[in-house]
Amino acid sequence: MNTHLSAVRVVTIPVAAVFAMLGVFGSHAAVNNELTLRIEHATSFDCYSVFVSGQSATNFIVEVSDDLNSWQTVYQSLGYPGTNAVYQVSPSVEVGSRQFLRAVPGESVHALKQRWLESEPNEYTFRLRRMFDFWGGGIRGTVRVEDGAIVAVTDVVDDKTEQPITEPDLSQFLTISEIFEEIRREFEGGSEQVYVTCDPSDLFPARVYIDRIIGMADEESIIEATNFVPVTQ
Repeated sequence: MNTHLSAVRVVTIPVAAVFAMLGVFGSHAAVNNELTLRIEHATSFDCYSVFVSGQSATNFIVEVSDDLNSWQTVYQSLGYPGTNAVYQVSPSVEVGSRQFLRAVPGESVHALKQRWLESEPNEYTFRLRRMFDFWGGGIRGTVRVEDGAIVAVTDVVDDKTEQPITEPDLSQFLTISEIFEEIRREFEGGSEQVYVTCDPSDLFPARVYIDRIIGMADEESIIEATNFVPVTQ
């Protein structure tokens, strides 16, 4: 994600140092005017959970770094995560190693979609996976888009059984632009966590994880867009 880092204040936590401090203090927090990062030991899962709260806590980007110079985006989080863990860190960090976490305010879904529309090819194909929920399963297929509309879907399989679907319901498939609309709809509709991981091109969501109710099991849904190929520009 393009975060324009010079324009925002950031929060940084040296994870290895936090591990050492947790045994004494139980938790650690780093605060600025927009975001607060808090890390706590989750004994039941043998890991450390990161929480984010503050003015920008409904839309932020989690980043990691080994040297405070080069930062890598983990994902953009949209939702209501003040009391919900947004990232988990394994305690199996090599002795002497250091990793830093920070959160920066994220761009709006509208801004993300506009950047995609400015570069959208007239025609493209990609592999879509859409898991509606654990029990209901979902679909996978290669989607062909022309002038912003789906014109064909091929190689369709059931996401749960992996069996071919000869007569797929095309209304279940999405264009890249419609994936952005799904993100916006879930966010504005009150889903508690929506994690967006962008393609390396930084133009479209490669993976969207939606958890509408944190405490409810098996209702999570996933949208993945892979094997993107522009046919014409």
